[in-house]
Amino acid sequence: LLLLANTAPVRLQDECVGNSCYPNLGDLMVGRAAQLKASSTCGLYRPQNYCILGYLENEQKCFICDSRSPYNLHHNPNSHRVENIITTFQPEHKMSWWQSENGVHEVSIQLDLESMFRFSHLILTFKSFRPAAMLVERSKDFGRTWKVFRYFAEDCANSFPGVSEGPADSIDDLICDSRYSGAEPSTDGEVVLKALDPTFDIHDPYDPTIQELITLTNLRVNFTRLITLGDTLLMRRRRNPQDKYYYALYEMVVRGSCFCNGHASQCIPMDGARGDTFTEPGMVHAKCVCQHNTAGFNCERCQDFYHDAPWRPGGKTDSDVCRRCYCHGHSEKCHFDLARYLATGGVSGGVCDDCRNNRAGPQCDLCGPYYYQDPQRSMDDPNACIPCECNPDGSVDRGLCDPVTGQCVCKQNVEGERCDRCKSGFYGFNRDDPSGCQLCRCNFMGTIRTGNPCDQTTGTCICEPFAFGPECDQCLPGYWGLGNTVYGCLPCDCDIGGALRTECSSVDGQCECRPNMVGLTCSEPAPGYFLAPLDFYIYEAEHAAPLVRDWDVIFRTPDQPITWTGPGFVRVQDGAGLRFNVRNIPATLHYYVVVRYEPEVMCEYPCNCHHVGAYASSCSKFGGQCQCKPNVIGRCCDSCTPLTYGLGPDGCSQCDCDPSGSTAELCDQRTGQCSCREGVTARRCDKCNPGYYGFPLCRRCQCNGLADICDLVTGDCLDCREHSSGPHCERCKDGYVGDPVSGQPCEPCLCPDVNGSGRFFAISCNKDPHSGAPYCECLPGHTGLNCDSCAPGYYGDLRLPGGQCKECCCNNNIDPHDGEACDTVTGECLRCLHNTEGPRCQSCKRGYYGNAFAQDCKECSCDWRGIDHTKCPAGSPCFCNQETGQCPCRTGVKGTLCNECEDGYWNLDGESGCQQCNCDPEHALNYICDKITGQCFCQAEYGGRKCDECGPNHFGNPDIQCMSCDCNMQGTIYPACDPYTGECLCKPGVIGLFCDDCAPGHDTNFPACEPCHACYHLGEKTVSDVRRDIERIETIRPCPENDRPIFELQNLRNLLDKLQSLANVTAKDELEKLEELLALLPVSTRSLPLSLNASKLAEMTEKNITDLRSKLKEADAQVCQKHTSTLLLYNFNAYTLCISLLCGSKCLY
Repeated sequence: LLLLANTAPVRLQDECVGNSCYPNLGDLMVGRAAQLKASSTCGLYRPQNYCILGYLENEQKCFICDSRSPYNLHHNPNSHRVENIITTFQPEHKMSWWQSENGVHEVSIQLDLESMFRFSHLILTFKSFRPAAMLVERSKDFGRTWKVFRYFAEDCANSFPGVSEGPADSIDDLICDSRYSGAEPSTDGEVVLKALDPTFDIHDPYDPTIQELITLTNLRVNFTRLITLGDTLLMRRRRNPQDKYYYALYEMVVRGSCFCNGHASQCIPMDGARGDTFTEPGMVHAKCVCQHNTAGFNCERCQDFYHDAPWRPGGKTDSDVCRRCYCHGHSEKCHFDLARYLATGGVSGGVCDDCRNNRAGPQCDLCGPYYYQDPQRSMDDPNACIPCECNPDGSVDRGLCDPVTGQCVCKQNVEGERCDRCKSGFYGFNRDDPSGCQLCRCNFMGTIRTGNPCDQTTGTCICEPFAFGPECDQCLPGYWGLGNTVYGCLPCDCDIGGALRTECSSVDGQCECRPNMVGLTCSEPAPGYFLAPLDFYIYEAEHAAPLVRDWDVIFRTPDQPITWTGPGFVRVQDGAGLRFNVRNIPATLHYYVVVRYEPEVMCEYPCNCHHVGAYASSCSKFGGQCQCKPNVIGRCCDSCTPLTYGLGPDGCSQCDCDPSGSTAELCDQRTGQCSCREGVTARRCDKCNPGYYGFPLCRRCQCNGLADICDLVTGDCLDCREHSSGPHCERCKDGYVGDPVSGQPCEPCLCPDVNGSGRFFAISCNKDPHSGAPYCECLPGHTGLNCDSCAPGYYGDLRLPGGQCKECCCNNNIDPHDGEACDTVTGECLRCLHNTEGPRCQSCKRGYYGNAFAQDCKECSCDWRGIDHTKCPAGSPCFCNQETGQCPCRTGVKGTLCNECEDGYWNLDGESGCQQCNCDPEHALNYICDKITGQCFCQAEYGGRKCDECGPNHFGNPDIQCMSCDCNMQGTIYPACDPYTGECLCKPGVIGLFCDDCAPGHDTNFPACEPCHACYHLGEKTVSDVRRDIERIETIRPCPENDRPIFELQNLRNLLDKLQSLANVTAKDELEKLEELLALLPVSTRSLPLSLNASKLAEMTEKNITDLRSKLKEADAQVCQKHTSTLLLYNFNAYTLCISLLCGSKCLY
């Protein structure tokens, strides 16, 4: 698995767009030998001996560990430092390992990483027994605190009391695992730890519990107890029994990746990081190449100016990506504000910092204090915020205005767009007054209804007509009712005939009446009296005396209309007259003499009703009055009533003169023009004259003499002259410099030429406040005092007509602040960054590949074993295809990195690349072989790497025929038989033509055939000699019988019986019973010690045999051959039984 992971192609392109992405897993140990340490290492300070328990490969069982120098296969193969456990994939990787000091139980191995990493799993491969107890710890704070990952122990209850033995109830349960701590296997045993138990489902990989388990900065493996075999007798005999107990580790694999929170697919070395070389192949680097606008070693925060959304770990949608702040071009700094993000419903949380150009607000979308938005400019315009024009004496905060409308924030009693006048009803504009102005102290019933009730400078009340007094709280003589009616002072209206005078009471309007007159106006007679009408004294003409005779008295007839008093009337001719006799006048007074008459016209007059002012052309029969339209008077309806004008189809219109700007309510009845105060104009007198603004006060425009008119409402000057601009023509236009306020004329800026010349490269120009020298505010891409050169990152020849500075087209692969990054005349890119090259930095430079336009050129990672060295510069990285990353491969090698053999090739190495398989075309299934071992895929009967030999368990000539061996597979080695003769090749301890039986010296349990105890071999020679003697004695002639052999035979039988009883001794009282039985043995066998030292056993056996032979020579020559053979056979069987009891009953000779 590890080899496949090492040779798999790397991902060439990032897959982060719109998705979460993660770096590939690798071995975190690779490249970090300097960050790996062990608390105990054998031979680190002086050579040390160690032994291997049960080592059967050769006679040497003890060795030397000398780790004073690093491991070297040829020069220092006995060095067992901790860096030896890092995976190398070398063929001889099991020739090196780490080993602790002998007999030390508490040993730890610690890996210190330079940053936070994501941990997947741990694999430990042991050369020695696995520990009886151990635990694995992790740290997330560079070793300051540690947490246990898992406990491992052969006996969890005794090794780690109180720790659960599982199974785990949740993914973060801490348990003790007993699967990896037994005495078997004695070598190549593994301990495996997975960060996340696969039996549990993971719904949210960024859950804090999951993150706690998979992220770390340090990993520590603590071995706490060695496995020992409890061989106490051996320990008593050996002087140093601990030399065979230690920890030895072939390999430690820590699989993981750099931790990037789902925002990166690759990582690079950290600057100044700890560890070995950062170019070691297969090393997992620490610093994330962050995507999704994130930053930090672990992509744990948003990139600068990308704080419009909160940082989140990588997810499935773009909503998790950090968004760019929008500051309308007025700031390059911002921060995230959770309160704003929640208030906007998750739309925007970015707050811009350090807004320029007098801007403020979360997105620099408002103007700062004392500035407001120019409605004619966009928010992105650097000059869009213009100064507030508030009068500091009348506004809050000394001139603060609304940042959008520019409306000044006036003091409580002040108004006006500039807060420069008192509100109506207030006076005394004063900067020291917190409210700005004082309240007019006037009786509102007695002051004018429109405009200010008092003079705004002196506070003098402006009384309504007929009211007077400092506060307009009294009525003039002849008027009354102030405060009693809604109409102010009303005229007394005393009846001229019923009142003594025209004045009345100012309180209730009561007139002073004449006698017998009553009422408010003295217009009613007292009860019992009446008022004679004006025509009370009537004298009829028919009762008068004619002055001449030419008159006629005409009396009324019933059919005539009544148009006169009396019984009739007198028709008087021209030149005639009447004398009336008046005798009943009560007093001498001034009287009006009224004569009632009707002219008697003998013809009719035309109505002449006005065609516009009258409703119709007809008129009254008596007097000729026409019917007039509204506000029209005159018999012919040809005139407007007072306070109206403009006779038209609808009559006459009201003058409606503005009382604030006119001197009277009357207007010209033809034009409607009211009579205006000074400085006021328009028909109604409701506007200021040109050159004035702010009706009704109409102040003179303040334009520094550079404009004649201004806005009638705001006072902003219009049509500023002499290249000036601004609300008061107080500054110069763009492209000009000067000070109109102080009288300095606006002169053209030389940037480097005047505006409109084609060589003007500035927005505007200003004067330095200290030196007074003019300086240009250059257009983007231009620089210099007069904007006469191109800024870094721009190019152009400004000497040519129409020349300008253009941005260097380097695809964002240069430093825009580097003045030499591109040619300032041609625009050719000279200092390409991000591993790019070309006149436009449009390609990855040689030795790199990827997308130069996305700043994603990665170093070629060609496998040196598979590349064509003729196409790679000596001592330099191999050049790959600059777009695809394809490396130049040798013949037989393929893959983007040239790290894999083609079909038909195998054994990728650094000398010759891949070798041809050369599979036998007749005996192989195809031309393809295993790319690691070179083994071809053979037909059933054939074998060998190239399939050019007979296969396993077959023999013969492969060019003719291969036949099956027919051996017992359980008793043979591999291959089962000789490939040429077909002879079965038996395992050690197995014999037979087909390897189906156990050999002498082994037990009879086929196919195990375990070897007998070592003591078996000590007596094997003697047994052979006895067997040979028996065969020789059987050739001796028969001899006469006697009793001595029979007596010896009986003794041997007794000995065999006693030895037989030895096999039935139980383990509990083994030594005691054995001693009792040995006491009964003959003296010749009684001296055998309990420990049965092997050498002494051999000596005793030989002595016994010698004694038996002497006894046989002393026997009578007549003893029969049968008895003699039986005697020797019993002696041999007695010895054999003794050996069997000690070495195992299944061992046979």
